[in-house]
Amino acid sequence: MSFFTPSCLDDFLINEQAERDLLELILSRKLPFPFNGKSGILLHGTFGTGKSTLGFLLPHLLETAYAGNYPATSDIGQMQAAEEAIPEIFRCGGGLSSTAIVKNISTCNSRMPIHHYGKTDYFVFDEVDKLTLSAQQSLKSVMDLKRCQFIFTTNYLDRIDDGIINRSFVIEMNQSADANAYVLIGQSILQKMALTSTALPVATITAMAHKAKGSLRTFASDVMIAGLGLGGVLPQ
Repeated sequence: MSFFTPSCLDDFLINEQAERDLLELILSRKLPFPFNGKSGILLHGTFGTGKSTLGFLLPHLLETAYAGNYPATSDIGQMQAAEEAIPEIFRCGGGLSSTAIVKNISTCNSRMPIHHYGKTDYFVFDEVDKLTLSAQQSLKSVMDLKRCQFIFTTNYLDRIDDGIINRSFVIEMNQSADANAYVLIGQSILQKMALTSTALPVATITAMAHKAKGSLRTFASDVMIAGLGLGGVLPQ
């Protein structure tokens, strides 16, 4: 059971500021997506950094953005998923064939996705590196279809076909060099536990971040366990 569920872009750590800015441009609709032949967002990094969680969340954030269902004056990083998307989810591995993947995507693309504000279909490939090379290469043709947005996650960027990489915005999610980024997330968790943001010293939070080696799953667990010891309650 997960008691800390990231719900907005600010709940994740993106290594490069330019890549974080890119996601904000897409979510604020200042940058059209797909754009210039890129119809994918490829999230890569070590284990536990929140790639899959963000990958599953992005369609809902995009739908919220397309619907305009968030305060125009609010920080885009704090935008909550107020709209429900219906993405096609591929949990890669287990014998997914290129034929089945292409047929599924082509079938979805053959009708207008009127159930989405963005008038687009969302395809999420979790751990896309587990697809065979031929299956990955088959994706190149359907990634050029109109009304399709692709989200990929992987722990191993070097195992991803160059065609997918070239058609995607590549976002790194590894251990951040910015210790303050972890402090802000840790303090947010403490507040959700009915504690003050300063219940844990900054030095303690940064030490937990260093120990977690980039894993937000480990970091969040350590902060919550410490928070319980201080009298906090687990967030619902």
